[in-house]
Amino acid sequence: MATQTLNTIVQREAYRIVLLQLSGVVVIALIALILVGKMSGFSALMGGLAYGLPNLIFVWRVFRYAGASQMVQFMAAFFIGEMLKLAISAILFLLIVKYLPISLLSVLVGYVGGIVSFWIASMWLFTKKAEIRAD
Repeated sequence: MATQTLNTIVQREAYRIVLLQLSGVVVIALIALILVGKMSGFSALMGGLAYGLPNLIFVWRVFRYAGASQMVQFMAAFFIGEMLKLAISAILFLLIVKYLPISLLSVLVGYVGGIVSFWIASMWLFTKKAEIRAD
């Protein structure tokens, strides 16, 4: 029972980070849409999703394991998941650039924005948790 609760907590936090990351991507795309135009907004969204969607798949596959008894499964899933995440992200990026009418600079801005929003979301949530524990 305690392991199931830990699984639920870990999964919920991981999904929350990805949701905040994808929200950051949408904000970046909206800013690009307002400042530059439709193609730039669409391109930034596609670039951000090229990083965000593989991250969602990573969380879905890896964070099923929690607890000391599942440490080996977690580590194996983590390393395999990270390799797959990077490969899927690269493939999505290449498909977007090759087949969609996009602005390459905006795709890169969206992609980098997806990476940065992931780190901002992670730091914000972990800082928030640390503040709660300190009180």
